[in-house]
Amino acid sequence: MIRRGLLAFFCVLALTAALLRDNPVVSAAQGYAADVATTAAASYVTLRTLNAFLSTAQEIEVGLSFIASGSARPLKVLEPIDDTVERIAGLVFGVMVATGVIAVALGPVSAIGLGLLSLALGIWALSKRGHGGLPRRLAWYGGFLGLALPLALVVSEPLAGTLTEGVYARNMKVIEEITARVGGSEALGEEEPGLTEYRQLASNLWSRADELIGALLAVLGVHVFRIFLLPLLLVGGLFVVARHYARD
Repeated sequence: MIRRGLLAFFCVLALTAALLRDNPVVSAAQGYAADVATTAAASYVTLRTLNAFLSTAQEIEVGLSFIASGSARPLKVLEPIDDTVERIAGLVFGVMVATGVIAVALGPVSAIGLGLLSLALGIWALSKRGHGGLPRRLAWYGGFLGLALPLALVVSEPLAGTLTEGVYARNMKVIEEITARVGGSEALGEEEPGLTEYRQLASNLWSRADELIGALLAVLGVHVFRIFLLPLLLVGGLFVVARHYARD
C-alpha cells in the first residue's frame, strides 16, 4: 500500500513537471545552450568580418606602367587564409544553429520524457505485477529524455567553464590582436582602409597566419566541446546505465 502510494505520488510529480512551462532544470539547460549560441554568434561575426575584409583586400588592383600596361592584385596571396577563415566561419555557424535547435527542442523532448516516466509510474501504481517489461522500459527511457538530457547540459555548464575558459580567452585575445591591426584602428570596419592599410594587414597575417588559424580552430573546438562533446559524454554514460536497467 505504501509502495503504491509512493508510486502514485511520483507519478503525479513527474506529470506535473512535464506540464510545467518553467521547469527549473530545463530552463537552466536552455539557458546554457543559449549562452553557447550567443558566444558562437559573436565568434561568427568576427570571422565573417575578417573574411569580408580579406576578400576585399584581394580585389585591390595596382596599375603597371613601366614595362607593360595593365593591373595586378598584390594581395591575392591572402586567398588561402581567406578560404580557411570562411570554412571555419561556416562550421561555427553550424554550431550556432545546432545549439539554437537544442535550446528550442529541449523543452518538448523533456516534457515527452517526463510524460513517459509518469505513465510508467502510473502503470506500476495500478498493477500488481512486478517492475519488468514495458513499464520498466518506459521509466528508464522517459527518465533519460526527461531528466538525463537537461541534467547533462546543466552539469556541463560549470565543467565546461572550468575546462575551457582559459583556452577560449587566450585564443580570442590572439584573434583580436591580429585582426585589430588595420590602419591603426582598434577594430575592423571602423574606417575605409587604403592600399597601405591592406598591405599592413597582409604583412601581419602572413607573419602570424599559423597563429591565427590555430586560434580560430581552438575557438571552434571550444564551442564544439561545450555543447556537443562534454554533454554527449555525460549523456552517453547515463544512456548506457539506462539501457542496462531497461533490459528484462
